[in-house]
Amino acid sequence: MGNYQAHPSAHVENNSKIGDNTRIWHFSHIRENSEIGKNCNLGKGVYIDVNVKIGNNVKIQN
Repeated sequence: MGNYQAHPSAHVENNSKIGDNTRIWHFSHIRENSEIGKNCNLGKGVYIDVNVKIGNNVKIQN
């Protein structure tokens, strides 16, 4: 896993890969085997399903 920030209420499951400088906000859920790129911003309540791949510099809002 990279050097990322996740809010305490966010849930990042095992085997997920999160890129450097990515931020994961309140109540977000990142499922197993997902890949999130560098410098991403996943907003409040975002749900990323199993095996999803997201590139670098992506912003996803609720």
